[in-house]
Amino acid sequence: MTKEEVLSKLMFDVELKGLSKNTKDEYYSRVKSYQNHYNKPATELGEEDIREFLRYLTTEKKLASASVNTYNSALRFLYGVTLNIKLNLRQIPRHRKQRKFPDI
Repeated sequence: MTKEEVLSKLMFDVELKGLSKNTKDEYYSRVKSYQNHYNKPATELGEEDIREFLRYLTTEKKLASASVNTYNSALRFLYGVTLNIKLNLRQIPRHRKQRKFPDI
């Protein structure tokens, strides 16, 4: 399956599930950047690649927790629904939101 076929199948599943236009656009762009990062279709990538990509987003790109979690959600949907591949979700944790406590 090519990268374009993966994205096309993802869009079909997102529309079938009835997700919002914003979610559809987010999932599309997140999965596209994931595939472009490795320059391979998602069908050739796995759990360890997802972990490395999320780490890259956190450490190299310095994205906020909420942004990292949108990538996480998109990839979980891609593998779980579109590609029907079971992932060990304990190995792909959600990013914890950093809380800032007020100065007293």
